[in-house]
Amino acid sequence: MTDKYLQQAIHDVGGRLINSLAPIVQQTFADDARSETTPFVQSMPTSVRGHVLMLFMQAYDAFGLVLRTLNYQAHAAALGPIRSIAETLALTKWLLERSNPDERLARSLRLGLDQADELDKQRRAMERIVADSPERMQLSRILSDTEQKLRDAAADQASRNGVEIAESHDRASRLMEQYLPEHGGYLLYSLLSSAGVHSGAMRNKFFYGQPDTGVLDFDFKAMFTVRAYWIGVATDVYLEFCDLVAGILGWRNWQDLSERTHGQLEPLAREATTRFFRPFLGVASGIVPPE
Repeated sequence: MTDKYLQQAIHDVGGRLINSLAPIVQQTFADDARSETTPFVQSMPTSVRGHVLMLFMQAYDAFGLVLRTLNYQAHAAALGPIRSIAETLALTKWLLERSNPDERLARSLRLGLDQADELDKQRRAMERIVADSPERMQLSRILSDTEQKLRDAAADQASRNGVEIAESHDRASRLMEQYLPEHGGYLLYSLLSSAGVHSGAMRNKFFYGQPDTGVLDFDFKAMFTVRAYWIGVATDVYLEFCDLVAGILGWRNWQDLSERTHGQLEPLAREATTRFFRPFLGVASGIVPPE
């Protein structure tokens, strides 16, 4: 199998997965519209299931970006959406870690307060750096009012359900270290950040560098092994995400789709991993792989 064919084959596994999910996702939103009945802040989830659906959609969107960009060309920026999928999976694992419904609700309400905390930071930053004006005062009131509605609604829901809102969760890097060890944990977070998100002198080296030659390869339309490897990583993490939330979201016939996708992905991802790391292992052992 050529590198190019491997890249296309592994992309097609992800493409079939996301296409097969389209009608399932549509039905999930229809079901959610009927289930979300508790008053809250407009457009915010009101249940564990609601939060899971919103988190899943973040990963769904990011996975689509990965498939489109890396199938078109090699692009370090595509690693940013992969980090988004992994971070969202880790956060969702934290949310669903306990099977007790009250504990899950307590963590769900904490996610609502996370948004309130973000609004507070935005308001404080704006008041610190933006010149005083009627427009600034109006926007400040909007942010403050929305923040307070989130806090009041979360407190009210906690009181009515007899739960205490959970303590804040760790930052994304720690969540990935704790909940994604089989994918590399913190190492995956660091690599995706250095090579795909954070600007710096080493970013190009991490993604485009050839360890056996020391050359930076900017042949965007080639680099098939690199593209195949990262599409495989993204699909593997995203598939685990789907396996995690399928029961919560009530996906019918998911097991068949999951088993079929795992069966198609695993041999291709294994081969892509072998080819991707071969130059690194050759350099580490002092042996330069043959052309």
